[in-house]
Amino acid sequence: MSESIAVDRLNNQKGVALISVLLVVAVLVAITTRLLSGHNLVVHHHSASFEQNQALQYAYGAETFARQVLFEDHSTSGPGVDHLGESWARQVLPFELDDIGYMEAQITDLNGCFNLNSLAATDDIVQKRSLKRLKRMLRELQINEAFADNVRDWVDADDRVNGFGAEDTTYLGKFPPHRAANTTISHRSELFLLDIAEPEQVRRLLPYVCLLPFTDNNINVNTANALTLATLDDGIGLGSAEAITMTDRAFQSVEEFVAAHPEFAAVAEDLTVRSEHFAMHAQAVVGGASVTLYSHLSRNLSDGRITVLQRDFAKLFRSPLGIESSQDNQ
Repeated sequence: MSESIAVDRLNNQKGVALISVLLVVAVLVAITTRLLSGHNLVVHHHSASFEQNQALQYAYGAETFARQVLFEDHSTSGPGVDHLGESWARQVLPFELDDIGYMEAQITDLNGCFNLNSLAATDDIVQKRSLKRLKRMLRELQINEAFADNVRDWVDADDRVNGFGAEDTTYLGKFPPHRAANTTISHRSELFLLDIAEPEQVRRLLPYVCLLPFTDNNINVNTANALTLATLDDGIGLGSAEAITMTDRAFQSVEEFVAAHPEFAAVAEDLTVRSEHFAMHAQAVVGGASVTLYSHLSRNLSDGRITVLQRDFAKLFRSPLGIESSQDNQ
């Protein structure tokens, strides 16, 4: 009897010991799983950070390359003429980045589009001429012409409402309340703050306008699009402008251009064949990380030195080649 009791006690002790071992194993497995999960999270975080930093450095590299291309263009072809047949304007196909991603970049001429800041000119004649040109452009794009008055009141220095424009009295009543800038526009997002701005119409206008750090608006006839050329004067038809842009343009002087297209004689003083401002837009994708960079580059017309005036990482990339991973412009 006592022997049976002793056996039962021994079995109970073994059972308790086994349960204890199993509990310890379960705790160890839980701790190990937790540690592995935390480790994987840390590894993933560092991997994502590394890929993001790599993509950023590639984007900076694209900017450096663009600056070099523009400087070499000045050095080889000289500062006198810029046209779409030069190396900086050629379309570069997307290329792989050491089998870890790809990058695409493009350079556009900002002297080939309408400068919205020209409406901030202190010279009334220059300002009114720019206003008329913007209204012509808005008509062609089927956008409310009052938007031009909004732009003028946004950038001019006074608080007087012009035409169908708006000043502080209007903007302070909005939510959230704000004031008119009363200075040149520094970022295109400001256009969405205007009184009658409709996002769809603003986006429709953006491809044809630019923001330069001065109020002049000399248009490069070798790079301008048809709409920009057509809105320079009432005597220039869109059909005539489209015919010009469909041909290879490399005019060596404004005089040569006007001789070939006399309808531009009235606006010859606002034309040029050289460019000082360019935009570089790049997208770099590394693994799961993507970086877009928009850089406003200014080229000194005397020595070709390139200066970065602005960088924008929020402007989404629009590929002219329609790459699936590219995003639409904001």
